[in-house]
Amino acid sequence: MTRSSDPVVLRHRHLEQIAMTALQAGVLLTETGGKSLLVKEGMRKIAEGLGAEEVHARIGFASLAITVTHGENTITRMTGTGGHGVNMRLNHAIRDLCVEVEKGGQTAEQVREALARLKAGTPHHPRLVIALAAGIACAAFGRLLGVDWAAFGPVLAASTAAQWVRVSLLRRGTNTFVLTAIVACLAASLAGLLAIPAGSHMIETAMTAAVLLLVPGVPAMNAQTDIMEGHPTTGSARFVTVGMILVFITVGISAARLLVPALPDQIFEPQRSVLHQAVFGAVAAAGFGVLFNFGWVRLVWAAAAGALALAVRTVGMDLGWSLEAASFAAAASVALGVEILSLPRLRVARMGTALAVAGCIPMIPGGAATQCIIGLLTLTAEDPATAAETLGMTASAGLRVAFTIGAIGAGLTIVRSLFRRSDFV
Repeated sequence: MTRSSDPVVLRHRHLEQIAMTALQAGVLLTETGGKSLLVKEGMRKIAEGLGAEEVHARIGFASLAITVTHGENTITRMTGTGGHGVNMRLNHAIRDLCVEVEKGGQTAEQVREALARLKAGTPHHPRLVIALAAGIACAAFGRLLGVDWAAFGPVLAASTAAQWVRVSLLRRGTNTFVLTAIVACLAASLAGLLAIPAGSHMIETAMTAAVLLLVPGVPAMNAQTDIMEGHPTTGSARFVTVGMILVFITVGISAARLLVPALPDQIFEPQRSVLHQAVFGAVAAAGFGVLFNFGWVRLVWAAAAGALALAVRTVGMDLGWSLEAASFAAAASVALGVEILSLPRLRVARMGTALAVAGCIPMIPGGAATQCIIGLLTLTAEDPATAAETLGMTASAGLRVAFTIGAIGAGLTIVRSLFRRSDFV
């Protein structure tokens, strides 16, 4: 008997095909914005559907490993992952495939071909639509931060141009952090230089709003969810990446400040009406939904989720709640709404955790995060007379960011865990 016809060798080759196919699905789920538990479950469904009796997976930030067993035969394989992006249409298409494969009847080759078709054929929004959506989302973010109407158009134009450049650099394979600094500098510079002749009195806030398309909202939420669901190593790695992105956003804004004349913002009470916050929360959430490659129907639901989140947060703050408490209540309300609409008897559209995250994105304090890091940089040049005041403001901004993101993540995860609905329905 030759080695190629040895039944033990054949069984191991079959297990290897199962393992590599499951890993291929896991890589795509990771690269399109899937949290660790979702990636692990998707790999298990693929492997068991193809004939594995036991499946054990290890989910890392830059690599995935899987061990599959059938009878007395066991094999372990590992593969690397690429950049962690967000593409919800492809992510959900792969989830659907995982569910179908779990039912059995398909071969590893058929599944790999299906994965290749999904990767190549899943539709994307046109590049111009994506750029405009980013601009509109940042302009809406600006209004939520208190930017005056004179700066609305400059922020929209600057963010649209920056997103166009961002996509171009991504296609060239530019390092993520270098790209972040370049795009942040471009967006902030354009917003500031355009807002000055437009007559805006909120130049610095406009510059901050223009770079919010770079704030890693989904990775930040996934990081916290991973830790809460028992994957602290991957969650910690995600947090480090989020922190690095914020640092390079700050580098870009700092460079832009050298190009834009220093004109301090005028102090006035920002618009805090529930209607105002809900409208611009809806616009921002829908804009980010385009960046996440939501389908058109899901974009409507993303807008509704954003409106609900900002309305609840505004009402809470009007009642005297802290920003963190109001953000927790808003995130929990959005998550609850998504879960209720996803119940079999009430399902009006296929919901998902990503929809709840998109609705909560406008609540992430990107401006405070940038203020915190810029404050730390400023401390290196402060004279002792004002250093204490700067340190206090910097620490306050940093704590506000940490606690607000924590409150949003907790609100989403607590409600999600109470319903215990599978990510694959």
